[in-house]
Amino acid sequence: MRIEVLASGSTGNCTFVETKDHQILIDVGISKRTIDTELEKLNTSFSAINTLLITHEHEDHIRSLCTVLKKGNLTCYMTQGTFQAILNGKNDSLKPVLREKLASGHIILLNRMANSILYESFFLGNTRIEVLPTFHDAAESVGYKIEDSDQILVYITDTGYVHQSLYTTISNADCYVLEFNHDPYILMSSDRTYSLKMRILSDHGHLSNEDAAVTLAKIMGERTRLVFYAHISQECNLTEIIDLTRKKVMEDLGMDTSRVEFVVTSPVPTKVYSL
Repeated sequence: MRIEVLASGSTGNCTFVETKDHQILIDVGISKRTIDTELEKLNTSFSAINTLLITHEHEDHIRSLCTVLKKGNLTCYMTQGTFQAILNGKNDSLKPVLREKLASGHIILLNRMANSILYESFFLGNTRIEVLPTFHDAAESVGYKIEDSDQILVYITDTGYVHQSLYTTISNADCYVLEFNHDPYILMSSDRTYSLKMRILSDHGHLSNEDAAVTLAKIMGERTRLVFYAHISQECNLTEIIDLTRKKVMEDLGMDTSRVEFVVTSPVPTKVYSL
């Protein structure tokens, strides 16, 4: 499995994942031109992308969705809540494209299991996708677990917390792309409005450094080798604080993380990593 975070943060989000039989994008919150440029560096192309996984309807996650759906021959997965939120939104040019692609089977809506917050999993060839409920100020946001043979990637951003019912599902993955959004002290000292600060700190906001570190400590395991610090606030966080917080949490818990590589993401692409 190969992974590259093309962009992460409030200005745009997009991640490339390649399994043995599929090439996947998670979100398209950056321009298609930028996506094309980065895919060329990976010795692939947009036409080779089989699958698009959308997490939620916010602009920094779907900015080029209209163009991607028009020009790509891919299958797009999103929740019914996200689909409806986009239809109810202000992007009038995207709405007919969504309806057309849904009718043609190029958009597939994800369904929850009966009487559960969990979703039905699905397969892309031999690649198994599990849909992970997240808790954000969006209609029906999700993350994803991508499993290919014996390699597992867990992608969770834009959430106020990670529900404990997911811990078994997402434990001991090879790689995590996990939100380390803000430092609460920097956030509260920022010029942001009080209502925005409270939204970010809420259970339907964003993970703080400490909450993310504690969550990571509970789920990472012996096979974990790679962790991406994702969706870092450029105004309300510092990578040095993320590292210090994560190290303090894990040292207090007696965890040895010497085998794990921690990668900072930003609006600029990371290098390509192989699991």
